[in-house]
Amino acid sequence: MTFVLRMAWRETRASWARLLFFFLCVALGVGSIVVLRSLVENVRVTLVGEARQLVGADIVVRSRQVLDSDARARLDETLSAVGYLARTEMVETQTMVVSADGRGTGATRLVEIRAVAPGFPFYGTIELDDGRPWAQGLLAGRGMFVTRALLVELGLTVGDAVRLGGETFRIAGVVSRDRVQRDGFAFGPRVYVALDDLRETPLLGFGGRATSTIMLQVAPEAVEETAEVLRGAISRDLALVRSWRSVEDRLGRNLTIAENHLSLVGFAVLVLGGIGVWSVTRIVVQQKIRSIAILKCLGATSRQVLSTYLLQMLVLAAAGSAIGLGLAAIAMLFVPSSLLEPLGVSRVGLTLSAAVQGTLVGLLVALLFSLVPLVEVRRVKPLLLLRADTAQTARRRDRYSVGATVVVVAALVAVAMWQAGSWRTGLYVSAGLVAVGWALTLAGRTLVRAVRPLARSRHFPLRHAVVSLGRPGNQTNVILLAVGLGCCFVLGVRAIQSNLLDEFAMQVGGEAPDLVLIDIQSDQVEGVAAAAAPHVSRPPVIVPLIRGRVTGAEGRQVRLPTREHLRREGHLLREYGMTARGALADNEQLLRGEFWTGPLTTPTTPEGFDTEVSIEQDVATEVGLEPGDVMRFEIAGRRLSARVTSVRQVVWGESQSGGFVFVLRPGPAVERLPQTHIGFVELARDQPDAQGLLQRALVASFPNVSVVDVGDVLRSIRAILDNVTLAVTLVGAVTLVGGVLILVGAVALTKFQRLYEAAIYRTLGASTRLLAAMVAIEYTVLGALAGTLGAAGAMGLSWAMSRHVFEIPWSPTPGLLAGGVIITALAVSVVGLISSLDVLVRKPLATLRRE
Repeated sequence: MTFVLRMAWRETRASWARLLFFFLCVALGVGSIVVLRSLVENVRVTLVGEARQLVGADIVVRSRQVLDSDARARLDETLSAVGYLARTEMVETQTMVVSADGRGTGATRLVEIRAVAPGFPFYGTIELDDGRPWAQGLLAGRGMFVTRALLVELGLTVGDAVRLGGETFRIAGVVSRDRVQRDGFAFGPRVYVALDDLRETPLLGFGGRATSTIMLQVAPEAVEETAEVLRGAISRDLALVRSWRSVEDRLGRNLTIAENHLSLVGFAVLVLGGIGVWSVTRIVVQQKIRSIAILKCLGATSRQVLSTYLLQMLVLAAAGSAIGLGLAAIAMLFVPSSLLEPLGVSRVGLTLSAAVQGTLVGLLVALLFSLVPLVEVRRVKPLLLLRADTAQTARRRDRYSVGATVVVVAALVAVAMWQAGSWRTGLYVSAGLVAVGWALTLAGRTLVRAVRPLARSRHFPLRHAVVSLGRPGNQTNVILLAVGLGCCFVLGVRAIQSNLLDEFAMQVGGEAPDLVLIDIQSDQVEGVAAAAAPHVSRPPVIVPLIRGRVTGAEGRQVRLPTREHLRREGHLLREYGMTARGALADNEQLLRGEFWTGPLTTPTTPEGFDTEVSIEQDVATEVGLEPGDVMRFEIAGRRLSARVTSVRQVVWGESQSGGFVFVLRPGPAVERLPQTHIGFVELARDQPDAQGLLQRALVASFPNVSVVDVGDVLRSIRAILDNVTLAVTLVGAVTLVGGVLILVGAVALTKFQRLYEAAIYRTLGASTRLLAAMVAIEYTVLGALAGTLGAAGAMGLSWAMSRHVFEIPWSPTPGLLAGGVIITALAVSVVGLISSLDVLVRKPLATLRRE
């Protein structure tokens, strides 16, 4: 063992510069795993530890509608039977807010109102800007708490008055931090008012859109038991029940899944670095064959020599892991605070579990990828010093090398399962890596063979560059694999992003309205249209909006008579927004059946149904509905039966007046249903202040009508999409950096071959320019091959993700892929030239003397 330790130290000291690339590969992968796992663990500890503060209560009972007296009575009866320690309420809705006395900027803003009763919240707190503790009494006299951003936007200060829901409220303070969880997407800044004050406005009247929440405090040991009793007693159509413990479990589960999947990304980066480790080890073994033969002549056994180099690789892997931890620590310092603040995380740092796991995975991957080339050490014979041709025997495969390969593959699959936290996911990832690697290797060999005819070219640099591509011991396949994988990942992410943006632009692009008006009452339609007329380019489209749920569907291919059958099959469970009209819209096309030509004039259809319905093709296909089938709906407690008369194709991207899955035929039964109207507005292009003027007019005359700025919502969604895409692209860029590192290492490690070849060429009269041309052609061809393979893989990846994950139309991105091939070819060529500068300028005499 002393001999092994001494030799490992001497070998490492003598060749540390050559092996620098070895632990850089390990460092990159370890750093990726540690950063990703540490970030998720920091967020998980904060969120799971504060789950009760996020919910604000032990149990919440949430309804997506303003509860009527009957529904509230049933709910109160159930809650009283269960028992609780304390109870409070909260109602959330949206409306417009504007200055009450003309002060400030005069801007009108859509806000999310959170109206709270005394006792809110039971846990956690609402932090105020001036340091005062949260108290319900601060909202007395129609007080209102707002965010600092809203004050700046409206140009107001604390104490100023605003109009909200047709009533005057006073800004009583500024909320600096609010940790109580928001349910759903936010359409504007959040403001707090007293629940009793909100009930005095028309916002919670007929047709109002609001979410009612009852918050309960119960004994700690009875939280889950009480929640389960409530879930069994309360219909899901009435309200949903959840506890803070279920939120904690869900957060922990989701974050664990996110952590495992992100770790798989880091594992993929580490595997890419492992390819570099394998390349380095293989070249080191080839360079050390004579030294190994000498050691064996002096009495060293194959086990001692193998142990020496294996220990050397483990030491280097440990050093690489340490560097990776350092890089991860530095990276954590640059995590933007804007990313952490919404999650309530003030600071992040490396976690012990992430560091230990990243280090172990780095050591395992380095050991596994080093094992196969190191097994060749036992094949080196002392006779090699006398007969150089025996060197070829060292590269023959025997049962030991095959066994080592099997062990390595099995161990990598096990590590992938460990990182994924799921044997199925780990198996899929491993199979994908093996399939992509095998495809790249096979395609690389095929393409190398395809360019062999160029070896007969009369152009000297081209001829010898092609010959060099197939030279034994060259790193062609390694470079193709590494750079091809990195290129595939980055281009694939960009192609997916392009398809997502195209689909997004199609759905909400130039044909989208500028503003959407919601909660227009039936007697306000004409007034709203008149108020909007001076500020629009054409009359607004105002259509009925009926909210309801499907309670049954029966026909030739489907039999779902009740809500329970629908829930069991997983179909049509959500609440739908429906409309009623007498003709097809411009963005609709009739596929099957007949569309009515006017309203229904009789109380029922000839078949005895309340009305007729036309359904969108995707829903029809999913459920199996056809013209002639029957559907039943529940709308605000009222039952409605309808016969399916047609199936429509809706071009969602061209909709200027919204898109609807269900369109009802107007008639007496439909007119009696509770309904509001929704309006779609295109602002006048010649009025710069058209939006502000229209909003002020609506707030003054119709305070219950909310205005949604579609452009503002789209900008928010685009920002989220850009951030997600940037994060994924950065991960892909890390993968590409790994490929570039492997490229640099492969070129540097084959320098001992290139030095002798360049010396021969220079002796025979080749100039530095000629040698540079040979290197440039070789690496340009290599980069073009890697880019082409990567672009092909990226096209397949984007197609699979678009069609089977995002379920959006796929379109090729030839410009992006062609640009990726060109950039990859140029990058590989430049890196190859820079890495070969020493070979190009070194004098041949010193090289020939040493040989």
